[in-house]
Amino acid sequence: MGEGSLKKIRINVQDQFINSMRKDRIPVQVELLSGKMLEGYIKSFDNYCLILEADRLYLIYKHAIADIHIDKTIKISFMAN
Repeated sequence: MGEGSLKKIRINVQDQFINSMRKDRIPVQVELLSGKMLEGYIKSFDNYCLILEADRLYLIYKHAIADIHIDKTIKISFMAN
């Protein structure tokens, strides 16, 4: 196999993390840049926003998110080899 035939696998850590939270229905706390904290489950996401399911559905633009927190006792494995 020549060097040119090896493809570099690009790992998008953000998408893997968010998708893992969504698939496993792990409760998250989303802290917005404004300081507001929202708690719920990630229902869906794309390149620009995510939908948080709580007492209602929130459409949150990713550029407005400061942090996504999970309970530190939850173990996740989303990284490729």
